[in-house]
Amino acid sequence: MKDGKTLSRWPVFVALVMLLVFTVIFLVEFAASTGAELERPTPAALDAAAYLDEVLPLLAEADPERGAALVEKYNCIACHRMGAVNDIAPPFAGLAERAALRRPPLRPEAYVYESITHPTAYVVDGFSPAMPQNYPDLLTGRDLGDIIAYLLSPDAY
Repeated sequence: MKDGKTLSRWPVFVALVMLLVFTVIFLVEFAASTGAELERPTPAALDAAAYLDEVLPLLAEADPERGAALVEKYNCIACHRMGAVNDIAPPFAGLAERAALRRPPLRPEAYVYESITHPTAYVVDGFSPAMPQNYPDLLTGRDLGDIIAYLLSPDAY
């Protein structure tokens, strides 16, 4: 009879071991994802020099033409081109000139970087903080550099 009881407990033992393994995996993944989120600098932690440290490498080989296509792909034009006439978001046209004055001491490229990666750090007067907050998760570094290069080019509209 002992062998029968031992055999009947075997599935319970396997189930408990599997539950333990899945719990450990879940906790490890949870800790890793939480740590990754904490590694991203917050706007308060970044000053003008820190933003430049982030953005200048992105612009080193940036392609403004590709950035123009990405602005279309990510539908930025819905608010910054078409929606600009309805005061949804500031227009892209003339952004380079406005960016130079908008958030001193940030240089234009740092201002645009901040606007994309931390859109609520500064909201232009007359507009609501409607920009999606997930672009840092959606965009690769190359995408971000290309978009910034396009937005600061005379071709941005």
